[in-house]
Amino acid sequence: MYRDPIGHRIKTLNNLMRKTMDKQTGRPDRATLMHCWIIGFVEEREYIGLDTFPKDIEKEFSINRSTTSEMLKLMCKNGMITREEVDYDARLKKIVLTEASRQHNRNIEDKMRKMHQQLIKDLSDDEINAFIKISDKLINNIKEGL
Repeated sequence: MYRDPIGHRIKTLNNLMRKTMDKQTGRPDRATLMHCWIIGFVEEREYIGLDTFPKDIEKEFSINRSTTSEMLKLMCKNGMITREEVDYDARLKKIVLTEASRQHNRNIEDKMRKMHQQLIKDLSDDEINAFIKISDKLINNIKEGL
């Protein structure tokens, strides 16, 4: 039986990161690690003056439309975001963070930094940069096959 050594490690890293964040935060608001990343992404875009739409999330996280839609519905239901029409196109609804999600993001940022530090412990800058470069190539290789 074939077991992909790269894919297996990526999946294992993903699982361990999720478990680490779940353990550290206790998920009091039922926010997943992906929700945290989305909240951070929307907040970063707001900071530079950009509205965020579902398409932006699909592109940033390489997830499909239906997954994005279901995730955003759950985030709305849990009070993390609202969806508001924009005045320049009635068909579009931008994603707006609630005060609760902004507070959650402030609370979680330190925990995410700590997880990042744990993740890169014992890695040199060259190793980190090589990992990023190789990961980007892997991502592009997979995207080509879609």
